Amino acid sequence: MSHLENPGGAPRVSLVVPAYNGTDYIGETIESLLAQDYPDLEITVIDDGSTDDTSAVVSSFGAKVKLHRQANAGQSAAMTKGWAMSSGEVLGYVSADDRLRPAAVRRCVEELIARPDVVLVYPDFDIIDERSILRSTLRPPDYSRRALYAQLHCLPGPGALFRRTAYAKAGSWRSHLRQIPDLDFFLRMGLQGNFYHLPEVLAEFRMHGGSTTYRAVPFERGEEPQLMVDEFFQRNDLPDDIRRWERETRANANLLSAAIHGRSGRTRTALRRLTAAALHPPTLASLKALKHTLLIARRAFSTGPR
Repeated sequence: MSHLENPGGAPRVSLVVPAYNGTDYIGETIESLLAQDYPDLEITVIDDGSTDDTSAVVSSFGAKVKLHRQANAGQSAAMTKGWAMSSGEVLGYVSADDRLRPAAVRRCVEELIARPDVVLVYPDFDIIDERSILRSTLRPPDYSRRALYAQLHCLPGPGALFRRTAYAKAGSWRSHLRQIPDLDFFLRMGLQGNFYHLPEVLAEFRMHGGSTTYRAVPFERGEEPQLMVDEFFQRNDLPDDIRRWERETRANANLLSAAIHGRSGRTRTALRRLTAAALHPPTLASLKALKHTLLIARRAFSTGPR
């Protein structure tokens, strides 16, 4: 019997920190993980080909943090490598410039133990700037299948934890997706069980000049929402309710694509995607969700070329 099945035990939690040129903030990130009030936490940093002193900063923490250095292969490959190296029953990741509050891991694990039908727990989080000053607080909505699948609402943000058993069935992040590998992963993870929104601020999402959240990206990245949806609906194991939402899902994929192209300066392409979305109009809830999805879906590392 695993510790998750036995509420009297404390399952090992393995957190992966993918890093590319993360010298400015990764020390703070690691300090926040070492400050967790949880008894069994494994921390692995994957230095994905950094050209700065990222590895030196990580090494300064000694044996408390595992460090693996590799040639640049992208965020998805880094995440997959980190989880393969880990041994926890519960998995998660933390961007190299974000931070967790001291109770983050403990509270998410408590909810996983208390809710056997839940495969992933996601908390509220603060948005901070490059000086760690609070800018706002983001409280995502409670989980619903329609929000995730029909509206393509990327619900989990920093601080989310999930069961290894569900991860093994869903599969890891896919390296051919560089813009929205997290949303693709959550679509597959959601087929394994419910998510749970923990309405407590347990993480900090950093926005700064080097952040990629609003950076211009290549054309092919703007096309990823359609590619992701095409691949997803080719599955033969989708429940009937998700099948029924396909038209709405595709409309929202076009809406997301339009936003990515638009912020990258490709106005004509963005307008074409908006026109395609209008053929099957997204819901008002979808439009409200778009800002949240674009914000928390940190589609690449914080600095440097991918």
